[in-house]
Amino acid sequence: MDKKCNFPIEGIHRHVVKYIRSLPDLSGKTVLDIPCGNGKASCEFKRKGAKVIALDLFPEFMEVPGIEAKYADLSEKLPIEDESIDYIICQEGIEHIPNQLNVLQEFNRVLKKNGIALITTPSNSHIRARLSHFLFETDFYKRMPPTEIDGIWFANNTQDKLYFGHLFLLGVHHLQTLLTISGFKTKQRIKTDVGSTSLILGVMLYPIFILFSLLTYFSYRNKNKHIDKNIRSKILWDRVKLNLLPATLIYKDIFWVVKKIDNLDVIINQLKSMQRN
Repeated sequence: MDKKCNFPIEGIHRHVVKYIRSLPDLSGKTVLDIPCGNGKASCEFKRKGAKVIALDLFPEFMEVPGIEAKYADLSEKLPIEDESIDYIICQEGIEHIPNQLNVLQEFNRVLKKNGIALITTPSNSHIRARLSHFLFETDFYKRMPPTEIDGIWFANNTQDKLYFGHLFLLGVHHLQTLLTISGFKTKQRIKTDVGSTSLILGVMLYPIFILFSLLTYFSYRNKNKHIDKNIRSKILWDRVKLNLLPATLIYKDIFWVVKKIDNLDVIINQLKSMQRN
């Protein structure tokens, strides 16, 4: 239990707390916490001296004295001015949103250039999740796939909104592509908890992952010839390396620190320039 913030430090929050506490003093910086939930990340950033803007679909859940949470829907345009935020923390939020590209593009809009976003989400790329999905389209073999029974985690009678469960889980490749086309560069992939099942399977299956990753790369690199060969090869090889990272195959959660490299209009023009006439 954190004596000052009064929240249990467990699960993915343990890694988030460790990272935030490693940051320098944030006086003069503005942090957006969405979805803020009960405020456990907001509290840590406040302790660092930052101005915290806390937003959530259900702001009444906020428990931190001195921080007033306000209503916002992560799937809609955020009530934040352009390029006004230094840091965004999106802890266990993006997997609940159907239009994840829109979420990341909104993060790009509100962040200052070189602003930082911390994104955590359960991983759909570790080996146990991949095997479970193969068997029954679920991230955990002891759990049924999401249904309308458990796909809605929370609703109330005061607003016409639903809080979806893990209906939109991401793998590392999907997330990396969404981040890239939204104008972000991955700075750091933070260590999270290791799945024991994935670790055991990884020891046995890693040579197979290497083999099939390389076969896929050499088979696919000559496709999409409208893209410059050097650009194409670099992008695809980066994905091979990402696929073979031990962190990808054994970490239960994704915790990435990403930096805004430019505004969306610039990124769109860069993506267009990849096309060969």
